[in-house]
Amino acid sequence: MMPRHPWLKTTIGVVGVLLVGLAAFNYWCAFCTAPIKLSLSGGNVCKLRSDMSRNICHDVRDAGIELTHVEGSNSEETCAAVDRGDLDLALVLGGFPTDAHPNVRLVATFGVEPLHLLVRPELLQGKEPTLEILRGHVVSLGEVGTNGALLAESLMRFGGLRPATDKKAGDYRAVHLRENDLHVALRAVASTSPDSRAAFAGVLPDAVFVVDNLPVPIVDQLVYIGHYQLVPLPYATALHLDSRRNHSAADDQLENGRLEAVSIPACTYGINPPVPATDCPSFGLRLMLVANKDVSTTAVLQLLQALDGGVADKYHVDLTVADDNSEFPLHSGAEEFAKGRKPIAIGAAVDRVKSIVSMIGAGAAGLFGVWGYFRGLRAVHPDVYLRKIDQIERLVRGDELEANAPALPRDLIDFLEARLVSVKQAAIDDYARRRLQGDEAFVGILTLVADARHLLAQRRDQLDQDENCLPASSTVQASAGRLADAA
Repeated sequence: MMPRHPWLKTTIGVVGVLLVGLAAFNYWCAFCTAPIKLSLSGGNVCKLRSDMSRNICHDVRDAGIELTHVEGSNSEETCAAVDRGDLDLALVLGGFPTDAHPNVRLVATFGVEPLHLLVRPELLQGKEPTLEILRGHVVSLGEVGTNGALLAESLMRFGGLRPATDKKAGDYRAVHLRENDLHVALRAVASTSPDSRAAFAGVLPDAVFVVDNLPVPIVDQLVYIGHYQLVPLPYATALHLDSRRNHSAADDQLENGRLEAVSIPACTYGINPPVPATDCPSFGLRLMLVANKDVSTTAVLQLLQALDGGVADKYHVDLTVADDNSEFPLHSGAEEFAKGRKPIAIGAAVDRVKSIVSMIGAGAAGLFGVWGYFRGLRAVHPDVYLRKIDQIERLVRGDELEANAPALPRDLIDFLEARLVSVKQAAIDDYARRRLQGDEAFVGILTLVADARHLLAQRRDQLDQDENCLPASSTVQASAGRLADAA
């Protein structure tokens, strides 16, 4: 049965409209909003890191995120640009001093980038593969000022080896070659004749430190062209313990507590001969995705959901959000992602299904409410028929007069019977078309129609009786007149 109170119909209609609006808004937010636009840089120190930045920019476009790749320099300068707000996001190598960049927040980490030490094969002949083989040789520590170079310098200092300077003789001669410089030198060596190759190879350093994700392209070339060999670096635990010592500020070394042990798998850089022959122990720093603190929570959350949906697997990196060992606080978007993170295989799909189901549910409820409201406008309340039947009964009893009703009693009965039939037929039609709802109301109307018809029948019988009594009365009056005349 339809509600008896008109205000309740209006309320249902308003609620329906609001639900439809909510569904439309949810759809607009999920599928029709403008893409999030951010900038990302992977620097130019390590080719893999820079390529990963470009590829991520391309791979997250389907998730409604427009990442613009920005050419950068080393991790330190790139991170400083994020701190200033010149960049939104950056892929950087860890190892920053605490509180160095107060406006930088951690978004995620992508595993550990190991430190590689490659040496000419003659340095290893008949010697133990320790740092001592570097004494008296030319060692490339990496691009000056980078965390990778600081990591190599810290290791050499831990091994008791000091670089030579203009004023002091040291244990080795340090050079800071960029990867691009090494690529140029190795291509020159590869392009010369075998007879002069040894002379050209002399310009290459005796040992090279490289920090990058596996497999490192420059390491491939050092092994293939220069025949360099990897040296194991099993010093992660020792360097952690070294962080307890009181080193002078002049040492300018990394915080060794952030170093993490990692292994370079056997045959990563060649099978015949195997390079390395067995798993090569090493250590390194985490590759981090950082953002300026003012980048919105929603943007970071959607970016992480896109990365977690398969991009991280594509690059064979370990996507981690909660990292207690980071030098930067966690971004609010990363915190939200960590709270509701689902397994990679179903996480994104479940979130998508939930959004679609919520939209369908809200939309369906809203449309039902609107339909119910407009249907209620067409509905006929049982009181309409009850008042019509009551009016017929009142006219029969003489309690009410109607201007267009016949004056003669029998004509009035016929008139009211026709009206009662019309009321009954209208009630049946409305019930059949579901404008009159409720079986009890319909049965009640039919019962009142029957009562009214019975009342009309009684009134008709009464009129018939009155007409039958009229001839007898006339005979008596005529007899009485004749008797009077005779007298």
